[in-house]
Amino acid sequence: MIHAEHLGLQAAGRPLLQGLNWRVAPGQRVAVLGHNGAGKSTLLRSLAGFMPVAQGQLSVMGTALHDKPSNSALSALRAQVAQVHQGVHLVGRLSALDNVLIGGAARYTSPMSWLRRWPRAEQEAARAALARVGLGDAALRRADTLSGGERQKVAMARALHQRARLLLADEPTAALDVRAEDELLTLLDGLVREQGLTLISVVHDLRLLPRLADRVLVLRQGRAVLDAPLADVTPDTLSEALHAP
Repeated sequence: MIHAEHLGLQAAGRPLLQGLNWRVAPGQRVAVLGHNGAGKSTLLRSLAGFMPVAQGQLSVMGTALHDKPSNSALSALRAQVAQVHQGVHLVGRLSALDNVLIGGAARYTSPMSWLRRWPRAEQEAARAALARVGLGDAALRRADTLSGGERQKVAMARALHQRARLLLADEPTAALDVRAEDELLTLLDGLVREQGLTLISVVHDLRLLPRLADRVLVLRQGRAVLDAPLADVTPDTLSEALHAP
């Protein structure tokens, strides 16, 4: 699914990630940890082809991102990569249904999609995705009228409708109350297991690790300092990786 060798990423000449050797198999759930500026979100951006490779190699689902792939190759890759971020990135003035339908845009490239005129099959599939996340009755509500938890569920329905193979989640439960957080984590776990998705999550709240990951990658100042199965990680080793000078 993901293969990085001596991967280096930078912006404006400043190194953001250095020397990462990392492999992720299909179906794995990996939590990426680290303090602000450690390179977590940069890594997620690179996996979707939004951050150019500065050094080394990075392949995602067979697309060699270090070889400067064509726009068509990048589009094909991004069609297989769904994203659920803290900011959600929904279009507020559009309905929940229209936001979910956007997830299937790669399958339906007709100009009619710009007018939000989707085939009946796409509309039915998008409604089914909303029903799957418990928002079947909210299909026609504007996204900017939904609660934070509901917006995250719409983002997950969009990922489900996209039929992606890789799901990138950047602090997916941030700013949610305890009840909404629990609902979202239960839903996310169910979708990942049902669809056989590979899940890469940026996580700050360590108590959420058992619900989001079977493997942990810790970054510190742009370098990997721990990469291990969650079952082998103790509180002491995790604390040392996060806080050692």
